[in-house]
Amino acid sequence: MSFAPMFRLIVSLVCAIAPLGEGSAGALQHSAPASALRPTPVHQLSVPSIPWQGDFNAILERRQLRVLVPYSRTLYFIDKGHERGLTAELMRDFERYINKTYANRLGKRPLTVFLIPTTRDRLLPNLNAGLGDIAAGNLTVTDERLKLADFFVPPNRKPVRELVVTGPRSPRLATLDDMAGKTVQVRRSSSYYESLTALDRQLRASGKLPLKIVLLPDALEDEDALEMLNAGLLQILVVDEWKARLWAQVLPNIKVHNDLAVRTEGYTGWAMRKNSPQLRDAMADFFLNHVKKQSIEEYRLERYMRRFKQIRNNDESEELRRFEQTIAIFQTYGRQYGFDPLMLAAQGFQESQLNQSARSRAGAVGIMQITPATGRQMNVGNIMVTEPNIHAGAKYMDELMTRYFPDAHFSENDRSLFAFASYNAGPSKIARMRDEALKRRLDPDSWFNNVEIVVAGKIGMETPTYVRNIYKYYVSYRLIADAQAARTQAVGTVRR
Repeated sequence: MSFAPMFRLIVSLVCAIAPLGEGSAGALQHSAPASALRPTPVHQLSVPSIPWQGDFNAILERRQLRVLVPYSRTLYFIDKGHERGLTAELMRDFERYINKTYANRLGKRPLTVFLIPTTRDRLLPNLNAGLGDIAAGNLTVTDERLKLADFFVPPNRKPVRELVVTGPRSPRLATLDDMAGKTVQVRRSSSYYESLTALDRQLRASGKLPLKIVLLPDALEDEDALEMLNAGLLQILVVDEWKARLWAQVLPNIKVHNDLAVRTEGYTGWAMRKNSPQLRDAMADFFLNHVKKQSIEEYRLERYMRRFKQIRNNDESEELRRFEQTIAIFQTYGRQYGFDPLMLAAQGFQESQLNQSARSRAGAVGIMQITPATGRQMNVGNIMVTEPNIHAGAKYMDELMTRYFPDAHFSENDRSLFAFASYNAGPSKIARMRDEALKRRLDPDSWFNNVEIVVAGKIGMETPTYVRNIYKYYVSYRLIADAQAARTQAVGTVRR
């Protein structure tokens, strides 16, 4: 993993999940003219952003759990299209645990966990505004935060110390008193800010110079600030001990001061809206019967420690160039056929991990897993080549919508979702499922919790899972692109 290329990928790259194997595009039953080229703006799917509040039972009925997470190269980031990070992996464990534990209640419609990247200053406000159900950002429980939300702290969790960290241009520090009159950079929304203001009061009370507290943008994470400290751009930071030691392995110019702790009894946990006893019980059950029994947190942290020791710079890797070139092709044909380019890329990841050399047992080839028969019908060139392969996939989905659903009144969102489903299961089957949905008084033009239900019952879970996987990761990665843009702007602000 290399940091600079990862940032470029996050801006241009979207999500990945292991391919389902047989979800490839088959040949059209009848040829049909392709839709005319449309010089339209870039299309984008919507994300789960409508305010909603409810406890765990209502979340199960809704089949959707929204988790607000900070975009962080330790807690939540994207690596070659996959969600990575300590929080990301734990939340996917939580998703699997819920679906297994409540399988009888959920039936054939599993609950989906959406990870929603959010700057730290918005984690608790957005939680209370109903834009998320859990805030999971390695949040330290403080008196100020307890005024805004309830926290679940796993039993027997060890306290986290907040340590002073210095860099190559930092002043020499032997004691906390030596910080008097010194410049220290910190995010206003962090628990470190509360710790530093408490230290500042102590210094003033003892007649010493106050701290010079300089606020950093909330779009910056601890890792970003540590990199800037390592480069000599910042003076003094305060960071959780475990995270500081993790990054000290790859940032040779920073020094973690084990004897300079500004907080020694900090406990981290997941935040939830006040008066959410059912959700708290679900968290407690998960930690007691899954996380604690298998020592998952300790194992993951140890694994990350080993992984960081192996970090190398691969800015010029062929793999990075392939990702960047592929995204540009998705942008071209997404615009041409009226699909969100990131959605098309997400589907390409779902089908093949963006591997043009991929071949299925059914004979489908390339990134979009196009069969030779469909490739001939699309008449866009040799599908053994990357660009025609992606072109064929986008054109094929456009024709599915034009030929098989001429009477539909899909929203832009649902047009894409029905295209996914048709690509996976075949358009004739999905058209019949729309008719069945109408008979059941469900909305035939709405996929989630409507036609999706009929497909799950009549065809099986492969197609609903395929659609949800693409959409779930699309949402996370599109929001990450926004978060990364804010992070880049914030770094520029500090450098100036």
